[in-house]
Amino acid sequence: MTSEPMLQYVDVHCHLHDPRIIEDIPGIVQRAEAAGVTCMVTCATMEENFEATAVLARQYPAIVPCYGIHPWFLDSLSPDWQQTLGDRVAAEACGIGETGLDFMDKNADRDRQMEVFAGHLALARELERPINIHVRKAWDSFVQILKKTGPLKTPGLVHSFSGSAELVKVLERYHLYLSFSGSVTRPGAKKVVKALNAVSMDRILLETDSPDIYPSVPDPDPHGLNEPRNLPAIARIAAARAGVPVPALVRSAHANALAVFGPIIPADAAGQKQ
Repeated sequence: MTSEPMLQYVDVHCHLHDPRIIEDIPGIVQRAEAAGVTCMVTCATMEENFEATAVLARQYPAIVPCYGIHPWFLDSLSPDWQQTLGDRVAAEACGIGETGLDFMDKNADRDRQMEVFAGHLALARELERPINIHVRKAWDSFVQILKKTGPLKTPGLVHSFSGSAELVKVLERYHLYLSFSGSVTRPGAKKVVKALNAVSMDRILLETDSPDIYPSVPDPDPHGLNEPRNLPAIARIAAARAGVPVPALVRSAHANALAVFGPIIPADAAGQKQ
């Protein structure tokens, strides 16, 4: 009698360059792989951490880099940021992001955010790369940009999805996948769970957003910093809340992650077909 193979996961959005965890990367990668996480898509957030992200990707085949400017950090932009980003993306097997729109802060420069995000979208289209997108309290503006640019040429994702269930099908039409993080595990996450149930199984993704959004699980790590090894716990809770078997959700999310990032994931980090 043969045992069932371990379920495999791709963490489609994390930040392994983060100063809070970067010194523990060997342990983080080892623990992730022991949990079945074969690949971790780590997102830079500003020019300052592009190289740290690149170094991690060179050191560990399981780490796949994305480069972008997070909307929180537009003040960090150099005059040549577009050239810097474009040159790096063109030279590496990588995605684009984290980029996007965040209007939580009423004082945020929304026009500048939309301009920078549009630049990332154009680069993703030009170089045919997947894009890792952040959207908070900016859904109308996000959809307006999509209407102008049209469906993505290469698949992309909205990470840690916080939009409405009604928005799901709109975004799917633009060639976007929707990713769910530890926020779906929170007891009061009614809106997120409703959106989770609206997503097509061929468009659902899973992430940790490490080291943030620690999932609501029994016996959490006392230091409170999230890491990719927690992805199976997120998957189990998400599956229960979606009313589907855990293997079905995990296999769909894994196949979807390969559909988005497959061209830039090293063969030995992609895992086996499930």
